[in-house]
Formats: sequence, structure tokens, C-alpha cells
Amino acid sequence: MTSTANRPLEMSKPTYRELATNFTLWCKFVLLEEQVSEREFNEMSIDEKLDILQGCFGPEIHAFSPPPPSAALRPRLRSG
Repeated sequence: MTSTANRPLEMSKPTYRELATNFTLWCKFVLLEEQVSEREFNEMSIDEKLDILQGCFGPEIHAFSPPPPSAALRPRLRSG
């Protein structure tokens, strides 16, 4: 019998926007010298929170799909 209790849970990393709009996630991932209260969090604009996140972690990195094969980047020349 296989147990899933010992397997680590796979969690996706939240986006900056998710962190900036969810106080629970903010508390879990954003460690500041002084933690903000939920009231302070709600009073900050999303842009303010995004600025804090960029200051803490740098620009957000988005995962991109792999680039197309190089042949798809070059137009084919017509012969004749």
C-alpha cells in the first residue's frame, strides 16, 4: 500500500500579484523587519505592495514556454 503522507507537497510559487492581494500568502513569503498588520496590508495599494516585493526579491521572473525551433525563425527562400 502506497502512502502519500511522506511525499512532499508540490506547491507552485505564487505570483507577485497573488502575494500583493492575499494577506495569508504575504505573511508566509514576505519577511520584513516589521511585519505589517492585516489592516496595514489592506490599506496599501497593490502597486505599493508590488514595489515592496520588487525591492525584496527583484523583478518578477515569468516562466516562458520554450522558444520555437530555429527553423521556424528563418523564412524559407523561394527557389526560381
